[in-house]
Amino acid sequence: MKRLTILAAALMSSLCAFAQREVFLFPDFQKAHIVFYNNATSDVELNIDTYNQVIYYIQGEQLMQMTNMQSIGNLTVGDRRFVIHDGLLCEAVDVNGRPVLVNWKFKNVNKGSKGALGATTQSKVEVLWTNLEAGTVVPGEGRAAQQGDYVLEVWQMKSDNTYFISVDGRDYRVKKLKDLYKAFPDVAPQLKAYAKENRLLMTSAEDSFKIFRKLFELKGE
Repeated sequence: MKRLTILAAALMSSLCAFAQREVFLFPDFQKAHIVFYNNATSDVELNIDTYNQVIYYIQGEQLMQMTNMQSIGNLTVGDRRFVIHDGLLCEAVDVNGRPVLVNWKFKNVNKGSKGALGATTQSKVEVLWTNLEAGTVVPGEGRAAQQGDYVLEVWQMKSDNTYFISVDGRDYRVKKLKDLYKAFPDVAPQLKAYAKENRLLMTSAEDSFKIFRKLFELKGE
């Protein structure tokens, strides 16, 4: 593990910068329980930077970075369970009673900047409030008035997830629709028609789960 010692204010600044680009899996740091392969356990508050595939957790006023995720046996956040599969941190998601492992990865598309009255523009606007306090910052508490030029970037989150599914007793790694068409040529025409009719894309996790449901249905599973 790599230790990054920083001031609390700098910590919050970093987290807000990440949040603006929507690379974190969770909107805030979450209480998590980690079980390592050596049977050691740890309870921490963490978040997952999906873009860089890194786990960050807070310890006091320090931001810790977990660089050796291969030592994790499983990780739970509430009722959500994560495991290491094929070298990737994946969430086990139930899709119609069947497990689908998802390695979450979000990417951002810059759509310009949000100006007055919500219009999209490339101009700068004046910010009157930020969620950072001067000095020591307690996460989630207080605001400080601040003026100045600031570009409010409008980002649209898209997924570049990797999925692991099991069909007919075999495991498949899927990122794109063509991966499914190649792996299942017997149902590819029906699957392609379903995706086209419903305008489904695998850049959307919700769409991907709908496609997997249809695949399982077509394969009689």
